[in-house]
Amino acid sequence: MLALVAGGVAWVLVGNSGSSPRTTAGPVVQPIAPVALSAQGLRTLARAVPQPIYWDGPKQGYLYELTRTTTGRIYIRYLPTGVKAGAPGANYLIVATYPYPSALNALKAVAHGKQVTIPGGGLAVVDPTYPKSVHLAFPGVAYQVEVYDPSPAVSRAVAVSGHVLPVR
Repeated sequence: MLALVAGGVAWVLVGNSGSSPRTTAGPVVQPIAPVALSAQGLRTLARAVPQPIYWDGPKQGYLYELTRTTTGRIYIRYLPTGVKAGAPGANYLIVATYPYPSALNALKAVAHGKQVTIPGGGLAVVDPTYPKSVHLAFPGVAYQVEVYDPSPAVSRAVAVSGHVLPVR
């Protein structure tokens, strides 16, 4: 059943990408309502999608809620046992992937010397006005990554851990 869900989501993700209209705001893609996947289901889907999907790797006892917006933003929310996809609230770790040309240069421009170098040659920047989110960018990657957690300490630890990587 989970494989069918992953396959269906992959079809939606890939099926509309070739003929989608473009706007100055970026690609317009078919949105995906929150769907819960296993780590393997997420890996299967990621292989079929023409963009990276970043996450913090698999965690015992969690499902991975994938949501995609019409602008190609993908959110992976870590759902503990018993929490269903689409559940309200921002009580969980979220790793988001945003299409963003020249993401690394853009992040450097707003860091004002407060960036932290992270594994892979990237950098992390915490917005002091909203420390629950840490923004990441990597060399040669046209996507920005955001790590959110209700705890600013957890957001920062995850962001600089070197574990935030594309799903493989």
